[in-house]
Amino acid sequence: MTAGDGPPLAGRVAVVTGAASGIGRATALRLAADGAIVGALDRDEAGLDALRASADGRDRPAMVSLVADVADEAAVRAALATLSGRHGTVGILVNNAGIGGHGGFLDATPADWERMLAVHLGGALACTRAVLPGMLAAREGRIVNILTDGLWHGRTSTTYTTAKGALLGLTRSLAREVASQGVRVNAVAPGPVDTPMFLDAGPDAVAAERATVAIGRSLRPDEVAATIAFLCGPGGDAYVGQVLGPNGGTVAGV
Repeated sequence: MTAGDGPPLAGRVAVVTGAASGIGRATALRLAADGAIVGALDRDEAGLDALRASADGRDRPAMVSLVADVADEAAVRAALATLSGRHGTVGILVNNAGIGGHGGFLDATPADWERMLAVHLGGALACTRAVLPGMLAAREGRIVNILTDGLWHGRTSTTYTTAKGALLGLTRSLAREVASQGVRVNAVAPGPVDTPMFLDAGPDAVAAERATVAIGRSLRPDEVAATIAFLCGPGGDAYVGQVLGPNGGTVAGV
């Protein structure tokens, strides 16, 4: 991907999962602002309607709602096939969809573990399997997986961090496998971000997490979206299997 005179992602087709709120919503809007046609994928149809309404009337290409649960591979494939059939090969994938985890290790049931892994890892696998053949055929593509700074400091729940750790392994191994074929795979590991999932943890937990951030506040979703957009644009050409950390100083030097 090379920079031109127009928007950096003009003519590109992107998919953002978990796009109905939080980081996903901000990322969908940012990639659209950068010129991409964005397939916003989420199981929250009302949230997707609100996202599209917020994009209407702006100088942006299409924002396409894709209603699907990322843990349902058949639904994912059908949704992405519809998108590519209308707008062309998907060249950008942001695997952002996730669910929160609460409680200690012994509190988590087998069903809790299965759902956590199905959404975070299984969802990323389903979406990646659906779009990677087209990227390889075009010899160009960007995949960005959303992790957590909890991989470095361990303060998040065991189920959540374990699922994100698996996604880190996928990021680094797949990045090496496909780099020579024009596809760049990287990850972004944010610190505490003011999203519905973060705020649902309750005021005490939110205050405790914010206290760990060196800049004195939690991050905004658009700040994380800016890092994701960088990796998806011309500036991300040289990044292979990297983890960028817009964390406000919760961790450093990783």
